[in-house]
Amino acid sequence: MLSASIRSSVLEIKRIASVHMRKERRDVESQSSTKTSFCTRHGLWWTFGVDIPLLLILLALIGLFELGVIPNHKAGFYCNDPALNFPFNGDTVTTEILMSTLLAGPLVFFAITEYIFVYVDYSESRIRQTCINTFYLYRTYIYGLIINLSIVEVMKGIVGSPRPTFFDLCEPDAGKTCNGTEYVKDFQCTSTKYASWYQMDSYRSFPSGHTSLSVYCGLFLAWYLQRRAFDWSHRSIFMVPMLQLLCISYAAVCSLTRITDHRHHWWDVLVGTIIGVATVLYAVIISSNFSHDHSKISDLKSQESTQTVRTLLYDERRPATVS
Repeated sequence: MLSASIRSSVLEIKRIASVHMRKERRDVESQSSTKTSFCTRHGLWWTFGVDIPLLLILLALIGLFELGVIPNHKAGFYCNDPALNFPFNGDTVTTEILMSTLLAGPLVFFAITEYIFVYVDYSESRIRQTCINTFYLYRTYIYGLIINLSIVEVMKGIVGSPRPTFFDLCEPDAGKTCNGTEYVKDFQCTSTKYASWYQMDSYRSFPSGHTSLSVYCGLFLAWYLQRRAFDWSHRSIFMVPMLQLLCISYAAVCSLTRITDHRHHWWDVLVGTIIGVATVLYAVIISSNFSHDHSKISDLKSQESTQTVRTLLYDERRPATVS
């Protein structure tokens, strides 16, 4: 009799706790829904009225710098400088390859990783939640990428440093008449072998854009994998480090080939690396997109149910968001 009474009391306590938890969750979700609705309406005005116009203006300025519509400074050169007299033989990592990997690669990378690790319960769609997480991650990534590109373009336009292939690409008029090691400040490119863009680009060496962008991309992905995917409890503890090594190798190849192709001086690559590292730190630490507290809804969901991710590589319990 006593045992039955105790069992009945325990069941009643569990029932009351369950009802209380569901009520608390409904209250929190209701408050969150109201707040989200207001923030969405408020945010749309700022997004379309302020953010998008500012972004378009920034991208337009970058394009004007890159195309030479906004005049770039010419730093001048020393006559017969051997450091500027290398032949132009093209790029190992072309601009087209760099930009395609910078834009498409991380998007695919985030989508696959989020699909594996995303937390969902019975009321949610895995694909939908994956798309949402991927969108916010990619937004943060693009945010830092634009900051990186803006810094590089402004520095290139202000410094105007000649490339190692300067004489071959530009064929400066003053370089044909100067003597010895005379410093030439004013010149005009006269090359007929290369298009006007290549001639203008011949004095935009500092800093290396290939390096800054590839270092940013490689380190961002490596950081993301460390925070999102790595855990000693995984069935494979080497998969994530190998992927991180691949990301770092991508950055190293893009950077070092700028020196071996004689497209940049070593100090151009060094400063480009510093810019890449700085913008990664800004994107993932200062902007606080990789560290935030879980909401009450997430806490309640985690109390009610857990989702175990089981694949050939992973067998663990992961939280709903990157932390």
